[in-house]
Amino acid sequence: MENYLIALDMDGTLLNSQGKITKRTVEALNRLIQKGHYIVPASGRAFTILPEEILKLEGIQFAVLENGAVVWDWKKQSAIKQEPLPKGIVKAILEDIEEQGSSGYYAEVIVNGKVYADVKIQKELEHSKIAGNFAEYMRQNHIFLEQLSSRTELLDAAEKLNIYFEDVKLSENVRAKWETEPKLNVTTSVSGNAEFTAAGMNKGYGIKILQQYLGISKQQCIAIGDNENDLEMFGQVQLAVAMGNAKEHVKRAADEVTLSCDEDGVAVFLEQYC
Repeated sequence: MENYLIALDMDGTLLNSQGKITKRTVEALNRLIQKGHYIVPASGRAFTILPEEILKLEGIQFAVLENGAVVWDWKKQSAIKQEPLPKGIVKAILEDIEEQGSSGYYAEVIVNGKVYADVKIQKELEHSKIAGNFAEYMRQNHIFLEQLSSRTELLDAAEKLNIYFEDVKLSENVRAKWETEPKLNVTTSVSGNAEFTAAGMNKGYGIKILQQYLGISKQQCIAIGDNENDLEMFGQVQLAVAMGNAKEHVKRAADEVTLSCDEDGVAVFLEQYC
């Protein structure tokens, strides 16, 4: 088998429903790295909040982070490509939600790989109605600031804005409103969240940058994912694989469907295919 670029989503794909990576999956990835394949984490996350098991894997060379807004050289610890959001847009989105008098939402802003959130949500996390390991995630390596929405200089440097909502309908309304903004890419991944990057910045774009950088063709690329923010990535590879827990429209967009994230779906597929 030729050396492949294997792009792997994190939440709901490599990570199970408890937010963990199993020993079997880690061993499968290690075997592929040792054979010379490129294992590429492809995540909406920033580098600083990738799972510890991934950060400890030796041999990872590149990552597509923040839904493609950052293409990361793992060895050099620097960006191959980094694209910020348009100035003023993060502040406008946050103010728009605040003006609606909305509560039960949790925003994080990613700036140069650092993840910022408002200090007021720390207490709210204790009573959050968002399922899964959400509260644990929000506490991990986040920098909490007073009045985040008023810190214009910081917001204008952001590559990504990510907002979680307790009210799924509100999330849908926010996404629908801002999807009409031509300067934005709007998507969702975990718990019906709303994710914002600059227009054209998505995982598929990030994979394309790596293909050009490494001189690898689309025919040598595989992607595995479970949610809406993986669809552009599916279109940039020869073989797209959806998780058993993926949304139905994501499964329809894939070439194959593996087992769920709680059944070692990634490991099962890679062991059989590779």
